[in-house]
Amino acid sequence: MKKTLLILALALTTTNAIAATDHSSMDHSQMDTTKMDHQMMNLKSMSDVGMPATGSKPDKVAYVILSDDMQITFKQPVDIKPNDVVQFVVMNTGKMDHNFTIGSAKEQVKHRKMMTEMDHSDHEHNHDDDSSITVAPGKAKHILWHFHGDKNVELSCNMPGHPEAGMTKTITL
Repeated sequence: MKKTLLILALALTTTNAIAATDHSSMDHSQMDTTKMDHQMMNLKSMSDVGMPATGSKPDKVAYVILSDDMQITFKQPVDIKPNDVVQFVVMNTGKMDHNFTIGSAKEQVKHRKMMTEMDHSDHEHNHDDDSSITVAPGKAKHILWHFHGDKNVELSCNMPGHPEAGMTKTITL
């Protein structure tokens, strides 16, 4: 009986040791699927310059001011690097709606065309999506973005006439 218990205990110990060894030699990047799941959920929101980072912790916070003088300005300088997750806090100091869109120059042209073609009964052209927010006068909104891909990023207000008046800002990561 003692011999059987000893063999059983030894067998269990050996099995646990093997399981622990196999587990510890596993590639741990396969174990953390949070980032992968996050990316898979946002494939439709992919941009040439990155993707939304909803639920992520930002590496940096950038305070953006949209104003009726058709300028997009950073309240303080911010050094954005490839692979940074940035929370943009976008404040509209003007008296009209402004839009803040993140994308490549090509994507901004496409977004401007869409904004121009929107139903003209919606005179405010209000819409928010994963890369774009519309901010009412005196209000603020935020957008969380993970930069990867093209290092040439265009920030733009795509309200009709606003980008043509100079309401774009190009940054190079």
